[in-house]
Amino acid sequence: MPVLERVSGLTFNTDFFAGYSPERINPGDKAHRISDICKVTWGSTPEVADLVDALYGRIITAGTHKAESIRVAEAAKVIENTQRDMNIALVNELAMIFGRLGIDTDAVLRAAGTKWNFLPFRPGLVGGHCIGVDPCYLTHKAEAIGHHP
Repeated sequence: MPVLERVSGLTFNTDFFAGYSPERINPGDKAHRISDICKVTWGSTPEVADLVDALYGRIITAGTHKAESIRVAEAAKVIENTQRDMNIALVNELAMIFGRLGIDTDAVLRAAGTKWNFLPFRPGLVGGHCIGVDPCYLTHKAEAIGHHP
């Protein structure tokens, strides 16, 4: 928004407003389509937030969640992708270990899945351009504020 203000000469939240909703799709997943995934929304004023939320609410049957700020909305996306990247990487490593031990990975996942809080990640590729980038972005931002994860 600062760039738009500088280039246009307009004033943010007076002459123009902003709305945002991070991408939240799982390519190739037929069970979780765009309308079936709760949509995080944000607007630069309460009125714009309501407008953006209502717009997505017309097509997202799973509902919406208004984030408190654009930073909260984007941080939610970053941790979702970081968590997915780490968990799939872990299951891929476990599958290689189980393979060398002669243990059926699918059988292990079925057995582990009987516990109520087990997260059922499967071995495979991590899809989407942002999943591999967001963990690096999070590390970069952490280091920029003096935290070295």
